Amino acid sequence: RIAHLPGAIVQGRYDVVCPARSAFDLHQRWPAARLVMVGDAGHSISEPGIIDGLVAATDAFAEG
Repeated sequence: RIAHLPGAIVQGRYDVVCPARSAFDLHQRWPAARLVMVGDAGHSISEPGIIDGLVAATDAFAEG
């Protein structure tokens, strides 16, 4: 139902709570979403790479 809607999936490479495979599988089913793999991050939203990815994603939506 949401495959056509734009979205962003920001995933830390070292996330053991939500493995990278889960983000990849979600992206395969949600092709309009942009998948961002953060190479030096895990699960925490407070990690610099995750913050940067989330801010970039929300900025892109704001810019339209």
